[in-house]
Amino acid sequence: MSDPVPIYHIEGQTMSKQLDYLAEEILTTFAELGFDRAYILDKRNTLTGKDRFAVLVWCNNLDAGCKEALANRLGIALNDLDTTIKTLAKL
Repeated sequence: MSDPVPIYHIEGQTMSKQLDYLAEEILTTFAELGFDRAYILDKRNTLTGKDRFAVLVWCNNLDAGCKEALANRLGIALNDLDTTIKTLAKL
């Protein structure tokens, strides 16, 4: 099985600097999980211009499978990611 095409190649160009690193990782995770192009582009539009704090708060929208895949991609424990996301949502 070949590696998925990085999300920033979906439209044949690199992502804007307005997209936070964490947002890029989320979108790449979606691509690795096999989400369709339209969904990924919609989420890219949603996350563009958001700072790291806002992106982390948005992560509350992720289902358990996506959170686990993102935590694995970031090299952190799922529990740590989940605790951070839940804590930030309370602020």
